[in-house]
Amino acid sequence: MRDLSRRAVVAGLLASGVMPARAQPATRIEIEGNRMLWNGEILRLRGVAMGDPVYIRAGRSLSDYMTVATDWSANCVRISVHPGHWRYDRSQMAALLDADVQAARAQGLFVIIDWHAIGFPGMYQPVPPAEWGLLVDAYLSTITDAADFWQAMAQFYGHDPAILFELWNEPVTDDHHWVSDGAGWPQFRAAWVELTAAIRAISDNIILCTGGRWAHDLIGAAGAPMDDPRTAYSWHVYPNEDRNAPDRWLKSLAGLAAQKPIVVTEWGFLPDGPGDLTGGLDDFARPFVADVLDGLGLGHTAWCYSPGATPALLAADGAWPSAYGRFVRDQLRSSAAAEPLILAPGDRS
Repeated sequence: MRDLSRRAVVAGLLASGVMPARAQPATRIEIEGNRMLWNGEILRLRGVAMGDPVYIRAGRSLSDYMTVATDWSANCVRISVHPGHWRYDRSQMAALLDADVQAARAQGLFVIIDWHAIGFPGMYQPVPPAEWGLLVDAYLSTITDAADFWQAMAQFYGHDPAILFELWNEPVTDDHHWVSDGAGWPQFRAAWVELTAAIRAISDNIILCTGGRWAHDLIGAAGAPMDDPRTAYSWHVYPNEDRNAPDRWLKSLAGLAAQKPIVVTEWGFLPDGPGDLTGGLDDFARPFVADVLDGLGLGHTAWCYSPGATPALLAADGAWPSAYGRFVRDQLRSSAAAEPLILAPGDRS
């Protein structure tokens, strides 16, 4: 009953624009160079992307968060919000999001809230395939839409420093542009400055921002990073990204990993089947984990804790890991055994 009551209160407060005052805990994530710190210790976020509460997580139990914290040895989850769902029913979306966030925080998990926009206003504006059952404008966002969302998130979650704000899922100016060259970064950066200002008027939570090419191209960000000192960067990597290039992956980072913290908020592979997501253990998964995630010490949340959203961490029954999910789970367990796994009990009232 407490959760249902809380959801009703959250929805009403968000709809009215009146938010409760929250005490700021003494502990917060700090950024020093290319690392995040928590209580003076290096914080490496490691976990899974859960998808969104309305579509991907429809019908799933909140006990998933206990499973990823205890059985998968994660310390972080990424929870998405589709812009179309926020526009369609802001109160319902806020209540559903809050239930997932509170379930995650009850396990001591850090939470990345992701504005799951794809494309960019006036440029590439994708429509999901009809058979997916999503709203036709699910991925579409204006900068004003995003600012409205982030102001609401900052008002309600700004008290909890274990929650990070990922400004925009996958910025894309041209769906045929598959080269990492920093194109589009000036437009993206200007938008991220505007969204950062909307958040900073209320909250100092860590912000994650990214570059173009479906969040794979960070060359522009490396050359002209954000001025905000509490900004880190998100990155997405799948098997087809520069598959045959000798400097695969590292070119798209352009040295940014030596300057700023990076969280790979989406990565994954399909062990079999056609498509851009197809990759194997030896030609993608193991070298990516060893050389990039562990080699550079990057945070990461593998996509996606679902039996349907590909690459799927769960098997068709939705209860057990897929072959890909077993690899990720084993990798998270090994990482937790080798490195301190920092959790964030914090203020979850």
